[in-house]
Amino acid sequence: MPLLILAASVLALAAFLFWRFGPGASSGAVFVLLVEPSGDVRLTGSVPGKSDSDARDFVAKMDLPPRAKIWAHRDGPGLRLEFSSHVPDNLRQRTRNFLGT
Repeated sequence: MPLLILAASVLALAAFLFWRFGPGASSGAVFVLLVEPSGDVRLTGSVPGKSDSDARDFVAKMDLPPRAKIWAHRDGPGLRLEFSSHVPDNLRQRTRNFLGT
């Protein structure tokens, strides 16, 4: 019985981590900015108040590693920004300042 509880706990944790940080974490996002392996920045959706090229250029200048991702979900009247673990804290704050969130 304890082994069954442990296995169920591990599966629940894995499901949560996949939902929170995996590829599905950004589903339903207003926009997603992703650094490609080539170093190019791909934008899905649109960044409110910014042109697509300004948003991509901003992220490209941060010199983030491949697979770094920034996305936003609606949160009441504003946006809630989310970041992959590849984005350091100081750059997260710079992104919030750039987007005015």
